[in-house]
Amino acid sequence: MQKSQHREFDSVDRTTDPDDFVKYLDTTRATDFFRHIKQRTLELLELRAGETAADLGCGTGEDARAMAARLGPRGRAVGVDLSATMIAKARERRDGDQGSEGAVEFLQADVQQLPFADSSFDAIRAERVLQHTPDADAAIDEMVRVAKPGARIAIWEGDLDLFIIDAPDYETSRAMQRFICDGFRHGDIGHRLYRKFLECGLVDVRATPRVGRFTDFKLIESAFDLPSSVERAVTLKLIAADRAARWLESLREADRAARFFAAIGGFITFARKN
Repeated sequence: MQKSQHREFDSVDRTTDPDDFVKYLDTTRATDFFRHIKQRTLELLELRAGETAADLGCGTGEDARAMAARLGPRGRAVGVDLSATMIAKARERRDGDQGSEGAVEFLQADVQQLPFADSSFDAIRAERVLQHTPDADAAIDEMVRVAKPGARIAIWEGDLDLFIIDAPDYETSRAMQRFICDGFRHGDIGHRLYRKFLECGLVDVRATPRVGRFTDFKLIESAFDLPSSVERAVTLKLIAADRAARWLESLREADRAARFFAAIGGFITFARKN
């Protein structure tokens, strides 16, 4: 089994600690930034009672359940995730929530080959999925295929071209930002969604930038596997070992002094299907 790394959400079940990904999602979901992202994407979907909606890359299922609550007892929400670990956790949390409203089901499936008929959903949501998907274009095409005419699609994707991590050694920060971005399958997917949506024939396309500031070093360290990322960059001779060690230590010193700062940007991209 491969070591758990949070840039590898497409292979959660094959890592040494799949539950670590669950903990990571719980941690990020609790931040003000991601609470805003989730709230805004739900608002854009304008869910109505009795509709059908899908949350693709649903993780532990909280967003699919929030969609179901808006759809009411006559509606239907489906959460889809590639990971058996995530689907099991989503079902466990759904079944343990006695106060949940609306019908929600969870299905293990690949967003590149969705097991739904054409024009199945009134609304489709996705968050932090395409950056991990081998063929992001195929996944977007599938979203469009299963969307009904008039359906609303809302996607949040970070864009690691907009990743900032402050350190005295600016050049090493820049090198690590690029290395981390390139370590994802599609670390720059956020800014490409506007064009892709238009190419798919979607209308009312809007891409709204959002930037989150983070002063919790441990969160950024976990999100981007900083120690192992630095080690890989050194192994590839992108950064000298002594310089890399000083850079990483400077971040830890900033954290101890309560002056660590990082920022992550991305885009909420919305569209409708003709």
